[in-house]
Formats: sequence, structure tokens, C-alpha cells
Amino acid sequence: MEIIVRSYLEKDLEAVHNICMATARHRVRNESGRLFLFKTSCDYYVECEPENCFVAVCRGEDGTEKVIGYALCAMDCERYARRFMDKYVPKIKAYSKLNAHIAKTDVLIYGQFASFFPSHMRLAVLPDARRQGAGTLLVQAVCAHLSEQKSKGVLIIAEKKNKTAEAFAKSCNFSRLREVGSGTAYGMDF
Repeated sequence: MEIIVRSYLEKDLEAVHNICMATARHRVRNESGRLFLFKTSCDYYVECEPENCFVAVCRGEDGTEKVIGYALCAMDCERYARRFMDKYVPKIKAYSKLNAHIAKTDVLIYGQFASFFPSHMRLAVLPDARRQGAGTLLVQAVCAHLSEQKSKGVLIIAEKKNKTAEAFAKSCNFSRLREVGSGTAYGMDF
């Protein structure tokens, strides 16, 4: 079994959504919850900035591929905020005003760090594929890409209670910044 990282392709959308569901911190119980999760965690990135998205793929000996993780990235948090507020918040608000408010709050969190960390990423690896190097390979691919694009730095936010995510962030040379909402922000300069 070989793990490689490659650019996101449209054909990966279903796998990205499945990984998003499998790694969500709360169990999604209905269609509006599913839509909210996809709109806030995946769809903006793969629809608006697919060139900044990567997937980790496990290749079998027979040549088959299975997407086991992703790193979805916004190059510029300010552009991300404008686009997300214009295109995605209205879609979320159509089925839940509360979820639209939550989405707006999340967007504003990234903006707090934009002057030092103009880019941000969302990272997820299937639970049964963790501790095999996929997460590290994804972070390395995103950081190399962002550095080539002249970004000054990248931000990730991990759930506060997730000690594994904290250890992972430190192992990838992210610095702990501070707690934000229900998460902890980590940044890396280039």
C-alpha cells in the first residue's frame, strides 16, 4: 500500500464529502445538518479554489485508488470571507438562520489572523487511515504550494479537546496561537 498526495479533481467530491462526514465532531442527523457541514467545511474550497486543494490517496497493488484524506485551502482569507458571505451564507440561511449565524462567526475567526496568516486550510483523514503519514504529506503539499504562491503563512483550527490534533500540529511545526470559539488556532509562517 502506497500513500500519495495529488491535486484535488472533481471526481473526488463524493470521497471528500464522505471523509467530511466521517470526521465531523458531531454526528449529523438530518439533511440540513449534512448541507451545513458540506457548505462550511468543503464546498467553498473545492468549488472556488480547487487549485489549492489536495487529496491523500492510498494506492493498492492492483492500481486502484482510494481517497483517504484531504487538505482544502483558501489562499486569501479576506477573499474567502467575501465569497463565502456572498455565495454560501445565503444558501445556509435558506434552511437555517442559526446555522447561517454560526457560519458567519466561523468566517470571522479566520479574518482575525489574516494579516499574519493570510491562508488557511481544513485537514481531515479517515479515522482508520490515520498514523500512516497521510496527514503529514497533505500538510507538506499545502505548505509547499502556498509558499510557491508567495503566501506569508497558513492557519489551521483544531477542536480544543482534540489532543491528537494538537500533537499533530506541533509535529508539523505549527505554533499554537490561541483558543478561538470551540477550537485552537495554529499558525505556520513561510
